[in-house]
Amino acid sequence: MIVFITPLILYLLCIVALKKLIPFLTRMSLVDYPTKRSNHFSLVPKGAGILIVPLLIFSISIIFFFKNILTTQWIIFVLSLAILYSVSLIDDIKNLSASSRLFVHFISVAISIFALKNEIMFFMENNVLSWINHDPLVIFYIICGVLTVLWIWIINLFNFMDGMDGLTCIQVLLLAILTNLLSVFGLLSENFQHLSLVLISLFLAFFKLNRPPAKIFLGDVGSIPVGFITGLILIKALLNDGPFIPIIIVLMFYFFDSTITLFNRLIKKKKIMQAHSDHFYQKILRAGQTHNQVLKKIIVLFIVLLFLAMLSLTFPLSSFLFSVIITLSFLIYLQLLSKR
Repeated sequence: MIVFITPLILYLLCIVALKKLIPFLTRMSLVDYPTKRSNHFSLVPKGAGILIVPLLIFSISIIFFFKNILTTQWIIFVLSLAILYSVSLIDDIKNLSASSRLFVHFISVAISIFALKNEIMFFMENNVLSWINHDPLVIFYIICGVLTVLWIWIINLFNFMDGMDGLTCIQVLLLAILTNLLSVFGLLSENFQHLSLVLISLFLAFFKLNRPPAKIFLGDVGSIPVGFITGLILIKALLNDGPFIPIIIVLMFYFFDSTITLFNRLIKKKKIMQAHSDHFYQKILRAGQTHNQVLKKIIVLFIVLLFLAMLSLTFPLSSFLFSVIITLSFLIYLQLLSKR
C-alpha cells in the first residue's frame, strides 16, 4: 500500500512546499537574473531542486527499506546523489568554478562505478571478451573509464539543457514513464519501478509551477542530481543487457542538441563550460517564439520518441534509426525556424 500512497502524498506535498519555497528563494536572492543570453525577461526564483531532491532521496529510501530492496549498492548511489546535491546547492549560491564542479562529479560517479564493478565484470565477460582478445584487467579499466565519461557527460548534459520553461520537467517525466513501463514488463529491476513513480509524482507537481511562464526553476541543485539518476538508469540497463536502446531513444533530443552544440562551440573555439544560448531550442526562443510554442513542438517529438522507444523492444535497429532521423530532422527544423 505504501508504494501507491507515497506518490500521491509526494505530489500534493511537493506542490504545497514549492509554493512556499518561491517567496523564500526570492528573499534569499536565489533568483535567475535576466541577461543578454537569457531566455527570460524577469526575475525567476531558482532552486526547486532544494526541495525535490531531498524528497526523492527520502521517499525511495523509505520505499526501498519497506520493500527490502535497499541494498548496499543503492545506499552508495543515494550517497553519491546527496554529494552532488550538496555541492550543486553551494554552486547555486556561490558559483563554484567549472573545475571544482567537475571534480565533484567525477568523485560521485567514480564511487558509483565502483559499486557497479560486479555488473561491469558480467558485461565484460558476456559482451566484450568474446570478441576482444586482450588482458581482462585492461579491458575492465577501459570500460570503467568510458562509463565514467558517459555518466559525467549525462550529468552536465541535463545542466546544459535546463534553460527553458518546462523542458527538463517533460524530459524527466518521459524517461520516468518509460522506466516504469520497462520495469512493469520485467526488463528493469523493481527498484526502478518505485524510483520512476516517485519521479513522476515530483515532476508532475513541479511542472505545475515550471510550465510556461515558469514561476520557479530547477537550478543546478536539481538538474545535476537528475542527470545523475538518468545516467544510472541508462548504465544499469546497459550493464545488465537490459533495455538500453529504448532509454537512448527517449533521450535522443537531449543527446543530439547538447552534443552538436558542444562540437559547434569547440569548432568556434568558445569555452564549452561557459553559460551560453547556442542550443537549438534557445535559438528559436531568441528568434521570437514563446516558451509555450517551443515546448509544444518538443512535446510532439517526445511522444514520437516514446512510441519508437517501446517499438524498439521488438524492432531495435529500425526504431533506433528512425529516432535518429526524426530527431536530427527536428533540430534542422528548429534551426530553420530560428533563421526566419
